Amino acid sequence: MPLTIVQLDLIGRYLNIYFGSFMLIAGLLGSCINLWLFTRHRFRKSPCSRFVIASSLFDILHLIVALFLRVLADGFGKDPASSSVIGCRIRYYLITFSAYASLGCRCLASFDRYACTSRSISFREWSSFKIAYNFLIINTFIWICFALPNFLYFNLVPIGPARVICHIAEKAYSNYFAYFVNPVLYFSLPLIIIITLAIKTHKNLRLMNKTKRIKRLERRMASMIILQAITNSISSIPYGIQFFYSVITFTSEKDEYRRAQENLFLQITRLSYYINFISAFYIYYVSSKQIRSTIRRTILRQKKLSTPSTSSSSSSKNQFSDKYASRKSFK
Repeated sequence: MPLTIVQLDLIGRYLNIYFGSFMLIAGLLGSCINLWLFTRHRFRKSPCSRFVIASSLFDILHLIVALFLRVLADGFGKDPASSSVIGCRIRYYLITFSAYASLGCRCLASFDRYACTSRSISFREWSSFKIAYNFLIINTFIWICFALPNFLYFNLVPIGPARVICHIAEKAYSNYFAYFVNPVLYFSLPLIIIITLAIKTHKNLRLMNKTKRIKRLERRMASMIILQAITNSISSIPYGIQFFYSVITFTSEKDEYRRAQENLFLQITRLSYYINFISAFYIYYVSSKQIRSTIRRTILRQKKLSTPSTSSSSSSKNQFSDKYASRKSFK
């Protein structure tokens, strides 16, 4: 028996409330742990750590302005961005900036790992702290400027007698996003860059393993970036398919039931898209024994620090009771 329109809408709503909330908490927690990990002395030695730190900061911003507000809008029916034009434009400016800046950091991290594992001495010089900082400044500046048109072309668009949404109000800018920005700049080009660099880095690692000319930390960082590239590529496919489908069928006649089906598919693929912004720490944790041991040692250290205070308090209580008992017996 097929699901009704109401049931399809309820599934999408509960997906946003429960799964979306879980992803939000997991993403914020993972990004904060990444910041803590890669600012430590052991992991700061690699230039790639700078891209991971910057990407984690952009991920936190994106999860707040995109996923958190999306859960409020699609899960609880409360969309703060639709209450004012200024809020609408600021939100989508920050969404665009943080998404592309984070993606740029992942591309730069992939390039850094490729350069670091290169057999060419001159090309390995591209993996340095100075170049990493310069790349980060350029990356941030490009996407700050790139997102500026959102302040002009996003507006509150009515979609019913008593409902408005924050959307692109200019058709030319909408076509620019639909046919160039999303398919080329966000999906196709970064995936080609990341996958190509991941394959080349993997080949370099195989050669380096024979000659053992690469530090263990750099090798592990390269392996983590490769695994993250694969995960991001897979998680981007459903949303890319949904996006191309919506563009192709935009002018098609659709009944209410088909719209409800497409909306549910949109909710599912949109949540899969957020995996790009929540998965970094968990990929690093699974693929790196060094990260697991660092976290384990930190937890054990915290337990040891809390244990003496407990034992000292209990010993002081015992001493007090002994003194009290001796005084009582003396009397």
